[in-house]
Amino acid sequence: MERLLTDLRFAARSLVKSPGFAIATILTLALGIGANTAIFSLINGVLLEPLPYRDGERLVLLRQSAPKADVENLAFSIQEVYDYRDLNQSLSGLVEHHSMQFTLLRREEPERVSTGVVSSEFFDVLGVTPIVGRTFRPEDDDLGAEPVLILSHGYWQRSFGGDDTIIGQTFEMNDKPHTVVGVLPPIPQFPTEHDVYMPTQACPFRAAGERGMAENRSAFRAITAFGRLKDKMNLDQAQADFSAIASRFEQDYPETYPSEAGLELSVGALQNELTKTARPTLLILLATSALVLLIACANVVNLAVARLMRRDREMAVRTAMGAGRGRLVQQSIVESTMLSLIGGGLGLLLAYLGLDLLTAFTARFTTRAVGIDIDARVLLFTFAVSVTTGLVVAIAPALSSGLNLATALRDGGHTTAHRGRLQMRSLLIAGQVAVAVVLLVCAGLMLRSLFKLQEVQPGYQTESVLMARLSVNWTRYQNPEDGQRFFSALLPRLREIPGVMSAGVGSGRPLSGAPPATTGFRIENIPIEEGQLAPQVATRVASPDFFSAMGIPLLKGRSFTETDHNESAAVGVINRSLAAQYWRDTDPIGQRV
Repeated sequence: MERLLTDLRFAARSLVKSPGFAIATILTLALGIGANTAIFSLINGVLLEPLPYRDGERLVLLRQSAPKADVENLAFSIQEVYDYRDLNQSLSGLVEHHSMQFTLLRREEPERVSTGVVSSEFFDVLGVTPIVGRTFRPEDDDLGAEPVLILSHGYWQRSFGGDDTIIGQTFEMNDKPHTVVGVLPPIPQFPTEHDVYMPTQACPFRAAGERGMAENRSAFRAITAFGRLKDKMNLDQAQADFSAIASRFEQDYPETYPSEAGLELSVGALQNELTKTARPTLLILLATSALVLLIACANVVNLAVARLMRRDREMAVRTAMGAGRGRLVQQSIVESTMLSLIGGGLGLLLAYLGLDLLTAFTARFTTRAVGIDIDARVLLFTFAVSVTTGLVVAIAPALSSGLNLATALRDGGHTTAHRGRLQMRSLLIAGQVAVAVVLLVCAGLMLRSLFKLQEVQPGYQTESVLMARLSVNWTRYQNPEDGQRFFSALLPRLREIPGVMSAGVGSGRPLSGAPPATTGFRIENIPIEEGQLAPQVATRVASPDFFSAMGIPLLKGRSFTETDHNESAAVGVINRSLAAQYWRDTDPIGQRV
């Protein structure tokens, strides 16, 4: 210990005499270690930390698909959720979830809130305990029950400032009073972040679907299903269990699940589902930051070799006074480790300062971004990287060549030792340039791709086009005719605004990322072969001026007019790719589907 303290004091005095070398080394290592610490904090919070749920490794996500019909994700209907819940032997609980957008009233301003509609036992199956209030109860899911709400932690903080007295407060939604009964802890939400949660029967669309499911097994096909494995059950057993149930559905309900569609059900770990989108990006970032640290180490080793070349006479004197090679290397290790630990501390500070930005970036890929933090594992990683870097920086120069005592004392060693170290510096510089070129080429390709994406014509006008998202009160606009009357009154008033050339309305904007509605279709006089499903087409609803307002050019035929309504002949507009796929050299104008 005494020898270590002596080496520390000597290293401190030596570095004070070389402030330029010390500052350059610390800053270089801080950038390299800081980048790795920041990326590792993402890896740790998203990929390594267990789910913040009770026995999170036993939570599973169910997925339906129809691969023969090219449907990768077939949402569950209400009846399917009930049947899978009753028939399976592998889950201790199976719950449902779907997303809605509702307007919350009785605040200073009406607020559009993202709403998760879930089974009453949803949070119990996940193993989540509210930090304030309670979760849903079975009676909350009864028809006619008083509507209740649970707030997400983020929404509670943003809109109510973390006020504990929120429990019991009442807000209006869908023309009904909803009472707040609980607040969730800061946990990752799946499949999306929500502001509030409500029981299934409080959703007017879900309740209407349940009333019609006796006549239509596919009523309200918009549900995601979760479950918790029973004790001593694993994923393979659950997969076999649910696959057998899906096969039974095909046999019992051939009109709903035709064999040519090929119904399949998969059971996957929820943790993998939460991170599968983010995993490739985070691993690429980790590899990139490791290369950055490699360049930083090479830079520092070069600085250390250059400094060592000027200290040959000092080293020769110490050797002549009895210091062995091991003792000199030990002193070098102490000095380099001191620098790397200081650089690691500064890098940790840089990582902490950039954590919010990185968290916001990661939140685009996974809801697990809420778990990103600088914890003990990240601190241990930073310490390990700092110590390892210090060892590399210390040992690499010592291996460059031996020290000839007589030569060093005579002329500073400008022969054998310097020649070996110059060769090492040349190799380090070549390695730095090689790695830097790789990183620069990758960065250049990414920038070029970004510029190319900016130049792609999306097929509609992007300049001087404004968009507004409207969330009407669902209870007052329950059918298409009600919505049509609303927009028929709204659009003329929008067109009267000075500067507005055209105004239209549609069920979605292009490239929004939201999946459109799909339906099967058949072209007149073109039969569908036996055993084949009808082709699927994505559909949206649009007003007559939608295309002109969006600047979408019309290649053939006409757009919609005011004479196209419920009582007139049904008409539609198709895009160029659909025309090329199904009509090829035939003019599709006037054809019927």
